Amino acid sequence: MPHIKAIQTPLGELHGRDAVYLDQIHMNYAKKELVLKGEINGGLAPEAVDDFVPYELIFTGVYYFNMIELDVALGMSEQKYAQGSSFDELTDTPILATIASARGKNLRHFLLKTYDDILEIACRDYKMTI
Repeated sequence: MPHIKAIQTPLGELHGRDAVYLDQIHMNYAKKELVLKGEINGGLAPEAVDDFVPYELIFTGVYYFNMIELDVALGMSEQKYAQGSSFDELTDTPILATIASARGKNLRHFLLKTYDDILEIACRDYKMTI
């Protein structure tokens, strides 16, 4: 059964629709790397000192990437989109099991909920820079 755990960012756990804004997405297909850039609402980040804090998230070894508009996702029957924080790691998911079976890869599974969209990524690892 899948489990959802909030990611501890350098600014603490992020909660709320207005917590994360996404401005840029770059997918380097040859490197299997996904780069996201935007801002975090400091008012919703426990460790922030500024109103808006720029971030960069780099996901490496990407085998699965899905993006869906937030209001569409919340209208779907899959509860994983409505639970958790703004940035979560999921464990024991069907996506991870499928990738392990098909490619022999033990990856990590993340959900990033931004103001407008939800991004779902299965990858080797990630790095967040504030």
